[in-house]
Amino acid sequence: MRGLDHIRQARGDSCGAHPEGRCPGSREEGSRLDQVAVERGPYLLSCWVWCGRVGRPAWGARGRELFVRLLSRGLCLAAVLFALAAQSTAVNAEPLHDSLLAAVNAYRASRGLATVVASPTLQAAAQFMADDVAQHGPPVIPHRSTDGRTARQRMTDAGYPVGEAFTSEIIAWGASGVDGAMRLWLNSPPHRAELNDGRYRAAGLGVACSGAFPCVWVVTFGSVVDAVYAAPDYHAAFYAESPFPTVAPGQTADWVIAFTNTGKTGWDMTHATAVRLGTWSPQDGPSVLASPGWIESNRPAQQTTTWVGPGQQAWFRVQLQAPTAPGMYRLNLRPVIDGVEWLENLGAYVDVSVR
Repeated sequence: MRGLDHIRQARGDSCGAHPEGRCPGSREEGSRLDQVAVERGPYLLSCWVWCGRVGRPAWGARGRELFVRLLSRGLCLAAVLFALAAQSTAVNAEPLHDSLLAAVNAYRASRGLATVVASPTLQAAAQFMADDVAQHGPPVIPHRSTDGRTARQRMTDAGYPVGEAFTSEIIAWGASGVDGAMRLWLNSPPHRAELNDGRYRAAGLGVACSGAFPCVWVVTFGSVVDAVYAAPDYHAAFYAESPFPTVAPGQTADWVIAFTNTGKTGWDMTHATAVRLGTWSPQDGPSVLASPGWIESNRPAQQTTTWVGPGQQAWFRVQLQAPTAPGMYRLNLRPVIDGVEWLENLGAYVDVSVR
């Protein structure tokens, strides 16, 4: 296996932003996975993948390498795809940010997933890492910048609420543009898994160019739309609920709960601001009470009326399917406007007695 020094010694000319989301004079090249090593430990999974690059003699033997590293820690799943380090060059990254976000959202929409909104705090964390990697090369410890911070620490320092969110960071280095970065991620199962994660609602984009090869591309994901974008007018309070159900093993039962719109903005299905119930504790976690009647595996129900104005009540009918084993089962819930924000955690739950 070749060492990191081979990557860090690669050098070349600079590339800049391009209106088509590409770096001038670059093109996507083939790659081949050579070796994979997996490290395991408490709350840690790291995968190292070395890829041989072909087809660009000007880069030399040392320049034909692509380094992929996946880091997963606690609730933070992080994946990183690298190729070739060199001196960084300032570019106007804003058009590339927009192109990358559009590409990510186009892919997620094609998979039936919620799109993500641009978060300034996540963007600050992503851009810092892009600049850092472009200037110093791949970190010895995955996703740890040269100032010693982890991905989640950078997000925290930028102001993102990591304590209540799932997060991840993916990095591509060696792509010929937005399309090339997307191809690299989609051809790598761990990176593709992050793009396919339905929990994410916000993202930050970072782009930096270095040497004679394409730009460094960074996307940071978060499951919470942070305060910069969260709409302060959306609020809820508990109103009423039906009795907890008792059902036979394997049977289904309906349970109803209602919340009052205590904010100043209506909950509107026609403008994608309808309130849904999301599974909670853990956030967006699976439930043994899930039934085919749920909207998604982590969205049991949504408001039953098209419009719920301020001061009005939204009713939710939740279909519950009992497990085959007798016992008491609990489902924790929290109202959410997908793509906007989670509403107040009101401690809503339903206990299902199976006997």
